[in-house]
Amino acid sequence: MLKVKFDIEVTTPLFLAGANQEEVELRPPSLRGPLRYWYRALIGGIVGGNLAEVRRRETEVFGSAEYGSPISIRISEVTLPEQGLSAFTQADNQPGRNYLFWSMDKTKDRSSRQYYPPGTHFRLILAAHEKNRQALKEAIIALWLLTNLGGLGARSRRCAGSLTICSSTLPSALEFNLPRLSPEDASSLDELANTLTLGLQEIQRFYKAEKRSELQNRSFDILSPATCSIWVLSPSNPWKKVKEALEFVGRTYKEYRQSLSDEQRKALGLPFGGHKGRLASPLHLHITAIKAGYICVATLFRKNALLPDRLDINSKFIVRFESNRELKL
Repeated sequence: MLKVKFDIEVTTPLFLAGANQEEVELRPPSLRGPLRYWYRALIGGIVGGNLAEVRRRETEVFGSAEYGSPISIRISEVTLPEQGLSAFTQADNQPGRNYLFWSMDKTKDRSSRQYYPPGTHFRLILAAHEKNRQALKEAIIALWLLTNLGGLGARSRRCAGSLTICSSTLPSALEFNLPRLSPEDASSLDELANTLTLGLQEIQRFYKAEKRSELQNRSFDILSPATCSIWVLSPSNPWKKVKEALEFVGRTYKEYRQSLSDEQRKALGLPFGGHKGRLASPLHLHITAIKAGYICVATLFRKNALLPDRLDINSKFIVRFESNRELKL
C-alpha cells in the first residue's frame, strides 16, 4: 500500500457541517467533493471538455456510485488553536468579513454556523494499492490545485476554507515531478506568482504524453488558457494578518458589487435578491499564506453560461487591487 501524508493548516475560517448543520465536522467526504471538482476542471482542459471522457477519468481516480474509489482518504489529528471552535457572528468593525461570510450568521431557522478557526491543523493521508499508483499521483495533483486555488466547505469561493500544506511525506515509490506543494517559501506577490506558475507547468509536464484535444465543450469549469484566468492580488504589500486580508477583499468586493446595476450583478452568481435561478459564481477567491503575510489568489472560469460582457464584469473586480499579476496557464 502506498501512503502519502500531509500536515495541513486552515488559513481562513472553515465552515463544514455533517448531519447537524449547526455543528462543524471535518470528514473525508468533505474533501473528496472539492478534489473531484478540481480534478474535473484539470482533465476537462486535457480532453477538450469531452464529458464522457472526463467522467471516465474521474471514476478511475475518485470512483462513482457503481465503483468505489481506489484512493483512500483519512483525516486525523485535528488540532484546534487555543480559542477552540468558533461560531460566526457579525462584527461592527469588520464589514468586509461580514460580507464574505454573511450566510453563516444565525437566521430565524438556525443558529450561527460553527467553523474551524485559522490555525487549526489536521493530518491527511491519501493511500492506494501499488497498481493504482497513477491514480494516487493524480489525486495529489488535485490536492495541489485545491490548496492553491480553492477551498473547503461553505463560502469557499469567497475566501472561506483556504488551506495550506505545511509538510508532506512521499514514499520513494511515488517520486515524480510533483508541483511544489506549498508556497510558504514565497516572500512577495511576484514570488508567489512564480511558484504557482512553476506548479502549473509541472502539472502540464505530468500530462505531456497526452495530446490535448481541441476545446469543444465549455459547459463546466475547465482549467485551460481559453477558459480560465488566474491572478494573484494584494495592495502594494501583502497583508500582515489573515483578518486584514479578509477585510480588504470583502470590502473591495462589496464596494464593487454595489457599483453594478441589478442586471450586471447576475454575472456574479445566482440567486440573489428577488432573482431566482442557479448560477455558481465563476470567480474563486482564495487566501494564501506566504512568508511575508497573505495574498489573494483569484481564479475566473469562463464557460458557456456566461456571456462575454458578464465575464468582463467579473474581471473588472481584479483591477481594484493595486498589485495584480495574471499567471500564464
